[in-house]
Amino acid sequence: MSGAAIARESGPEASRPRPTTGRAALARITRGERSGPGTTTSPRSSAGGSGSSAQLPRLALAGNRAVTALLTVSRQEETTEATGTAPDTTVTPEPAATPLLDAAGIARARQYYTAQPDRYPPAILTQLRSAVGLAPEGGVDDALVLAVARWQSIEGAASPALVVDGMAGPRTLPRIFASGLNTAGEGESFGGDVQSEVVDEWATLATPAARRDRLVELVNQRLTAAGVPPMTAAADPNPVNSGSFDFTVWVMLVGDGALGGGEITQEAAADVADTVYHEARHTEQWFRMAQYRASQGLSAAGIAAELGIPVAIARLARAAPLAAGSPLALIARGWWDSVYGGGAEHRERVLAEVDAAARARDAARAAHAGDPTPANQAALDAATERFERAHDAYQNLPEENDAWATGPAAAAGITSGSPPPTDAPAGSPPASGGPAHDALPEENLP
Repeated sequence: MSGAAIARESGPEASRPRPTTGRAALARITRGERSGPGTTTSPRSSAGGSGSSAQLPRLALAGNRAVTALLTVSRQEETTEATGTAPDTTVTPEPAATPLLDAAGIARARQYYTAQPDRYPPAILTQLRSAVGLAPEGGVDDALVLAVARWQSIEGAASPALVVDGMAGPRTLPRIFASGLNTAGEGESFGGDVQSEVVDEWATLATPAARRDRLVELVNQRLTAAGVPPMTAAADPNPVNSGSFDFTVWVMLVGDGALGGGEITQEAAADVADTVYHEARHTEQWFRMAQYRASQGLSAAGIAAELGIPVAIARLARAAPLAAGSPLALIARGWWDSVYGGGAEHRERVLAEVDAAARARDAARAAHAGDPTPANQAALDAATERFERAHDAYQNLPEENDAWATGPAAAAGITSGSPPPTDAPAGSPPASGGPAHDALPEENLP
């Protein structure tokens, strides 16, 4: 574990930024887990893409997987001994579990809500309380804070794990109020369709273009059902990129190399499904941000200019603004704050550091490979730790935290690699490797 702590939901925001936007697709390393920055880029370039040749190291999960109960007390079962003595009714409390939050933590979380009445008006608090299993009445109280913390510790434990702080902020809210592509079962359903309509039909589809078109068609079905304009499919100039969303032209880019060959392994297919779904979640995020700005009265031209999206997409958002004061509007506001609002400069710094740290790690790796001295090993260790810290910070950006939590559901729907080609002799081994989704998209980072 890198030891880099994820910032609190109320973590510091930087001053007004220049807009940048994002992509996310990187490495599937040890045990097939994806672990590289899906990146975000400036509106002048695509929202992501993988590009360098260096493999990413396995990264530890960041986040606090806290205990799931405040206190457990069990009563010793009554038993009558053979001697006929009265049952032992002594109450024996078990050792108390570590509290989710101490008094100071509860106070901080309560202050987080009460200091932002425009974000957490009574209507939002009522829905939040109901979502975490409380009576809707009560506003901001200790029960709300502890219920959110308990939800974070249990429902938010999947990678990237949520910080257990009792604050339903821009990382926690999209998971509590799931919608669109992160609705339960949607990702697995998409992965299952990728299995049956792309992986199982690998030989029939035959070309990277046909496979890419089918992939994007399948994910567009989910976006359309969620009220999000579909994307156009296009080949990525980087052939090994297994998926990135370019919001400036509303295009999903997938490299021919990622979809080429006569076969695809289960691991490689899962990586493609995960990446495409992750990137489609960014598509959904960008449209929700546009709808959020529409709800604030921006014109289509204003939305297009501010977010750097096509005017045609901005017009659709203008025609369907998010309901003011709704959970979805609050979620979209959190993404907008991170990308275009008060958090944008922080985001730029995070993306610049993950790029610089990756380059430094690659240089240290090359030096060590050429001359494996203790000094070069120490330098490589330091560079790797720097990259892990940078990646933790990148993955903690609200929009990336959400997309990284959404993509793996699609991978879960992939159950096998493609059937062997019909002209392959019986017992032929499956194609090795797969899409090189383990390269840092250096050219797409700010």
